[in-house]
Amino acid sequence: MFPTLVLISRACIAASAIALVSAGSSEGREIRAIYIPGPGKPIEKAFLVNPGNSIEIGLPQRNLSDEVRLPNGDLVMAVLPAPPAEGAEIPAGAPMVRIPEAWKRCLLIFLGDPKNKVFPMRVLPVNASAADFPKGKTLIYNLSSATLQARMGSRIVVLEPGKSKTLDAPRPDFGPYPVAIDCVPAGETVPRAISRSTWQHDPDARQILFVTPQEGMKIPRVWGILDHSEDKPEKDE
Repeated sequence: MFPTLVLISRACIAASAIALVSAGSSEGREIRAIYIPGPGKPIEKAFLVNPGNSIEIGLPQRNLSDEVRLPNGDLVMAVLPAPPAEGAEIPAGAPMVRIPEAWKRCLLIFLGDPKNKVFPMRVLPVNASAADFPKGKTLIYNLSSATLQARMGSRIVVLEPGKSKTLDAPRPDFGPYPVAIDCVPAGETVPRAISRSTWQHDPDARQILFVTPQEGMKIPRVWGILDHSEDKPEKDE
């Protein structure tokens, strides 16, 4: 699709004991996942867990999962490899994610985290509500140790390691725009080129870009996906 230039305490979760909406329901909020695998065996699914309830979400690698639905309200969820046994507590150290009440649509970015012994994942929630991340815009996450320097059409972005930023559309309509991407690796001061190319802007899609490390290399990889999900009416509860 693109060139291959390409914590919350466990006690808090008890306060969010809301019955989860089934994946086939049209109620609640849309939740989708993106999985960026790390070292080791890929993980195919995760469970978002509230005391006494859980819902499965698929983890396709570097792509959007199928939609699942969660209820409205301020939710605090544990992320586990399997539903806990009935009556069992959430394991200490399990990844946790909070989805604020104001978020009408959410993307969960799953990153491999071998240091977590309960479930080797780290989860970053993204507010993908239509009003906050509308179609035509680009969201960039820099998950590498290098500083990103890029020009996308007339938009210029400098993004330090661990940071994210949303960019306005590079043009108002469908069509090509020039892209130049450089980086400054950790410990260096001179930018290195990653890509010079032309991309197509789609005003009916949200673009999500990731800057991720490449094993044994100082230059990161830049890749992304297009989210063509249809906006649904957002009702205040």
